[in-house]
Amino acid sequence: MNATAVTKHYGSLTPEERFRLILAASGRGDEAERDRLAHAGGRLTLSMPDHAPYAQAFNDLSLMTFMELLEEAASYQEAFAIADNTGNTFGDDEAEGEEESDDKSDETDTPADEGRVQEDASKEPVCVRALDVALAAGYMLRTKANGWKLFCERLNVPPFLLWEVLPGFDRVQRALAMTEKAAFIPEGFLVWLNRVRPKGKPELTAVPLTVEGVADANAEAFRQRVEWWGG
Repeated sequence: MNATAVTKHYGSLTPEERFRLILAASGRGDEAERDRLAHAGGRLTLSMPDHAPYAQAFNDLSLMTFMELLEEAASYQEAFAIADNTGNTFGDDEAEGEEESDDKSDETDTPADEGRVQEDASKEPVCVRALDVALAAGYMLRTKANGWKLFCERLNVPPFLLWEVLPGFDRVQRALAMTEKAAFIPEGFLVWLNRVRPKGKPELTAVPLTVEGVADANAEAFRQRVEWWGG
């Protein structure tokens, strides 16, 4: 039986059966089959409050943001665990090397969150590089969270209201509290990015990830979702 003949029978399927087949077609990458199934059914007429597109859009964006922050929090905590393990593994050997170069200690006296002004990061001890990765992860987590808060502040809505009942919220809160003590500030993050940039790449003159930029991106995504929901 060819595809056209099969399609003629799609109308006799129940909505639940079509739903299952649509997901199955999507899972195997058969877009044509998915679309045929999607257009074979009837239509439902719904009525909802005129603010619903905004509520649905905010719910969508809030959930996506939470999942992103939860992943960032896990990466941040994992980076510190790696830095700690690296320090335990290589700490003694690196300490000996540092004792031999005490006269150069002025180059690394800058606080960690401000970054070091050393051109070639690959020459640094492994534990130092691992710690820098953790501090960079902390900057990204904190910046994205503050960008979400700024976006919500512009809307005059509570930023964490929909997250309080979600699993993982406590983890995000703990990680954010940790970033207040152990994360790059914008200037340090920029220095670090330039120190680890691939050879031949131009030096960055501005931080590519900012609170304002994240808030603006959220605002644009929110408007797109409002339009998608019919607002």
